[in-house]
Amino acid sequence: MSRLATLALLGALGAPALLAMTPACAQSAPAGPATPAAPAAPAQPAAMAEFPQLTLSAGAWREVAQDRVMVTLYASHEAPQPGPAQASVNAQLSPVLERLKSRGDLEVQSAGYRTDPVSKDSRIVAWRARGAIRVTAAPSEDFNRLIGELSATLNVESITNFLSREGRASVEQALIADAVAAFRAKAQASATALGYRSWTVRSVSVSDSGPGEPEPMPRVMMSRAASADAAPMPIAEGRTTVSVNVSGSVLLER
Repeated sequence: MSRLATLALLGALGAPALLAMTPACAQSAPAGPATPAAPAAPAQPAAMAEFPQLTLSAGAWREVAQDRVMVTLYASHEAPQPGPAQASVNAQLSPVLERLKSRGDLEVQSAGYRTDPVSKDSRIVAWRARGAIRVTAAPSEDFNRLIGELSATLNVESITNFLSREGRASVEQALIADAVAAFRAKAQASATALGYRSWTVRSVSVSDSGPGEPEPMPRVMMSRAASADAAPMPIAEGRTTVSVNVSGSVLLER
């Protein structure tokens, strides 16, 4: 059909026919930009509200005898020249070292060796040599007797008691069970007091008191004994405290 014929037909049919022949897309308004949806409210952590968290710690300790004793002995000599001073010190230390090294129950090591000038009126008038050895063993009457004999040749500078690494580790192993039991008892008592029926461990850590430092007895500076028949050196037994601590958090349950 020609364009003129079409227009004539539409004019005869009138407006209703015109609307009927108009494409549907022509009758729809263009869509605008989409409206963003409102953000959803964050969900409340139900577990946190239902199972509150409790932080606590507990421990166990034990006082034990120190199983090692360390004695420092020294020799000192002063002479006009360094050589003679050192020779005298060596003459005192060497036989003692040979005697001590022959015993398998002793730990022997050097504790320092030095030579210093001795001054007077800003002038060197002599030289002082000093050498020391350290002897470590388990406390015993035999060791006390040995130190008493050595004090006939050398001076006793200090006596130190301490707990060996192996001894400390053994005590700590025994204390872990006690510390854990104390932690559990404290958690249960706290839960009951707060109105909760039970609890569940959330995190836990175990720590100890550390290696500890040797505990010296009051410092002693003893001169050599007058004779070789010296009495045994009186060395008192030392004691120390070993502890284990358990800390962590638990979730309380109704």
